[in-house]
Amino acid sequence: MIIGPNVTKDFLSDLKEGQLQQCGIDLKLDKIYKIEGKGAIDFSNEKRVLPEHVLIFDSEKDEKIDLECGIYIVKIKEKMNIPENMAGFAYPRSTLLRMGVTLYTAVHDPGYEGYASYLMHVMNPVTMYKYAKIAQIVFSEVKDGNGTYSGIYHKK
Repeated sequence: MIIGPNVTKDFLSDLKEGQLQQCGIDLKLDKIYKIEGKGAIDFSNEKRVLPEHVLIFDSEKDEKIDLECGIYIVKIKEKMNIPENMAGFAYPRSTLLRMGVTLYTAVHDPGYEGYASYLMHVMNPVTMYKYAKIAQIVFSEVKDGNGTYSGIYHKK
């Protein structure tokens, strides 16, 4: 069952008026990065290599950016602090989809604390303005979970 935004708003920092929706919370764009280089992934993460992320847009400094078709990393403005009995699921806003842009997201595990990053696929040129609402997150209760998040992205 989805837990509504009147409860889950406390899991996110820096919320502004207009971000609480019917069953979720809109997330704002903070930064955009271009991906450069090759990555590597294995079972144990011993051989994990992340490609370089080159900052091309910062909502604190920039008003807007015109993006051509391609793949980008976006960082979200709100800091998440997910309780040990909850998980978050983020989705692209439908407005983004109608422009030919989507986000690829992951599960936000119980106990995760930090600023989420997603892969943004621009299939049609788009102008992104600072703090644009690009995603919506919903939360669900976790029963019989297997611990809390402690990976390399914790508190980042």
